[in-house]
Amino acid sequence: MMRRNYEANDSDFASAVAASAHAIHSLGEITPNPKTARANTRKQELQQRDSMRKASMKETRGSPSPSVTPAISFTGDRRYTQPFRQSDSKADAWEKAQIARIRKRYENLHNDIKAWENEKKLGEKHRIERKKGDLELKKSRNMKHYYNKIARIDHVAQGTRARIEEKRKHEESTVKDKAREMRATGKAPVSCFCF
Repeated sequence: MMRRNYEANDSDFASAVAASAHAIHSLGEITPNPKTARANTRKQELQQRDSMRKASMKETRGSPSPSVTPAISFTGDRRYTQPFRQSDSKADAWEKAQIARIRKRYENLHNDIKAWENEKKLGEKHRIERKKGDLELKKSRNMKHYYNKIARIDHVAQGTRARIEEKRKHEESTVKDKAREMRATGKAPVSCFCF
């Protein structure tokens, strides 16, 4: 019975010594980054709280069985690696969350750029189609104007031809009338050159 109490007190003593050594060691460290210092302080508090909780649980249970190892040891105990794994997993989770947020933000930016690009391209396409439509309208108007001018020119030319032809026929008929008169009278017509 005495031996078992000694082992329980020995493990409590070992826990207290390990916690003290860890606290002294961590106080001696100089951390340039305040965030790292806060994280280390928080880690130390958690480790001390955990070691105290384990020690108190051992006291309430009574003496530990011979197969139970001390709560804290200096030779790579699972307790020293577990908080780092937890903080590493927290750091990994934080890193993944931040990277996901950054990627989402840049994906949104890419989507905004693509939407802007599509909007501008569509606007230019509509503008060129409007311009094509305007050009087609102008072309059809110009062609209509051209055909109207050609028709007017044809009309004027035909009217002029008809008047000239009429004048020619009139002059020829007067010449024929005078020639007939000359044949009938035998005299040449007198043309008056009055100044």
